[in-house]
Amino acid sequence: MSKNVQIVLTVDADSLYQMSNPSQEEIDTYATLSDDNDGLSENGKVQDFLSNVYLGRNVEWIGSTTDNGYSVAIDRIVYDFDVNDPNDKCFLEDDISIMGSGGCNSKVVATIKDQQEMAKTLNIYKIEFSIHYNNVAKSYLIDPKLIANP
Repeated sequence: MSKNVQIVLTVDADSLYQMSNPSQEEIDTYATLSDDNDGLSENGKVQDFLSNVYLGRNVEWIGSTTDNGYSVAIDRIVYDFDVNDPNDKCFLEDDISIMGSGGCNSKVVATIKDQQEMAKTLNIYKIEFSIHYNNVAKSYLIDPKLIANP
């Protein structure tokens, strides 16, 4: 059942935005991920959220919040190479860094390489996102995972 997958980053934007210098743990606490393909985190932590994606198909990342006056933008997706693994390969077609569409409602769309050797490989990547409020943006980073399926 190969299909495009949409990953949604939902942020408690008001709480996170008001913090002056949040730690990675605090950022992870105020951010949750979900997708439309049964993605999950066994322990509830955003850095362990795993999305099943498909060779040759698109992945779209969008930001979301329920806080009035705030918007969450996905600014960039960056592949996180394992420097200790010489066989580590990025399975995104669009290179190791994919820029968002821009603005306070930015999203990122990328294509998974249609190469059989990418199947069942685990890719760790970073989501660079920003919270926009009163024309001022603050940037953050989270570090979830993707697994490619044929």
